[in-house]
Amino acid sequence: MTDIDMTKLQDLLLSCWVVETARSMVFGAREQHAAESRSAARARILASRCAADGVQIKPEYAKGHAEWMMQVAGTEEETGVLGLIFLQRVGLYVDAHIGELLSEKDRLRLKELAEAEEDELNMALMSGGLKPPPPPEWPKTAAVAAPGKLKARIGILGDPHVGPEGSNRMVTSAIRQLEEAGVDCAVAIGDLTENGDTEFFQRAKELFDQSSLPIAVTLGNHDLWATEGGRSVGLERFTKTFDRKPCSVTEIEGVRLIVLNSADPARSPYRPFELMTGEFKEDHPNQSVPGGTFDAETLEWMGKLGPDSATTFIMLHHPPYPYLGMPPLVFGLDRPSTEVLAKLVLRTGAEAVFCGHTHRCAVTDFHGVPAVEVASSNDWPYGISVIELTDQGWSFNLRPISGEHPRPRDNHAGYLFRRYVVGPDEARAFAVIKGAKESSL
Repeated sequence: MTDIDMTKLQDLLLSCWVVETARSMVFGAREQHAAESRSAARARILASRCAADGVQIKPEYAKGHAEWMMQVAGTEEETGVLGLIFLQRVGLYVDAHIGELLSEKDRLRLKELAEAEEDELNMALMSGGLKPPPPPEWPKTAAVAAPGKLKARIGILGDPHVGPEGSNRMVTSAIRQLEEAGVDCAVAIGDLTENGDTEFFQRAKELFDQSSLPIAVTLGNHDLWATEGGRSVGLERFTKTFDRKPCSVTEIEGVRLIVLNSADPARSPYRPFELMTGEFKEDHPNQSVPGGTFDAETLEWMGKLGPDSATTFIMLHHPPYPYLGMPPLVFGLDRPSTEVLAKLVLRTGAEAVFCGHTHRCAVTDFHGVPAVEVASSNDWPYGISVIELTDQGWSFNLRPISGEHPRPRDNHAGYLFRRYVVGPDEARAFAVIKGAKESSL
């Protein structure tokens, strides 16, 4: 990480402190107090390293990350040893990324505490084993509608990841169901392809062109994986295939959709890390932490956008900073770009920001408007996202794709992934009422 710039280094340091502090909170909630104490000691080491670099720790970030972590790890009764495995792997993320930034004394102490945790986990595995995971069940959430007369429906196709022939059945079904839902237009919110292959871009365009719907498209990190001569060629392939830029404005039935490009072609300074194994991956360097940014062209284009009488929604691939899933802070949009996004929200009077990238259902407050992360349509729980605008407000609902689905991962890792994806009920269905101080959000 010798080539990492100061802003990214500070975010990495803070990210590791957030993870460790959140682990301590979750161990405490699970009443595993020895582990809680060890994590707290590790967090103090990281806090000292942050202070040495002038990085201000953010307790509210740790609290938000702990909420995510508890959602996945669950209670002792819910996940047992599996929850411990997950929490230990999250700790290995810290060791893998922070080691070379610490003094030898602190590095050895961090390692000592990690080894004690691994010993405790091995004892738990030998004494109790792993509970069989429950079968997959689509999250049941009652649909929500805003009052008033319906004006428009907007569909969102979350991270389609179009790939080899035979792997895109759910994308086809999602597009068909958006048509059947009567949406006026749709947005494919990035990660159009699995790896930026030219053939996959062409296949994605063919799938979209077969629809009767106008479908706006933008780039995601997976679309930039392909390289030639050591540089990303995803933007070039996107532009050639779709004959458009990855930024656009669509106006339809009183709605303005601002679609932004946040995909960063620069190679990440972080090595690719596999959370479930707790190890770095060496097979594809572009699988490293794929944070987002706005390039100069996107920034210039955004600067020309202003207020409008139409109801405005902003769509992009990466969620704004601070992203508090995993890994916190470094997986979402960077800080400078997030500041520009906030100004755009205020300048355009946007009602909400919608993002992909994380494959989970989540909603947070972003300068007074919802920032909504939508689930992938090509992965469990196989859904489409629909916004319905009325003359009195608007609603958001994740709808299950009907018909036969590919079998979701039914092993222990798959169970943790399902716990991660579904999020709280209010992230899958909510309404916002014009002029109301409170909504169902």
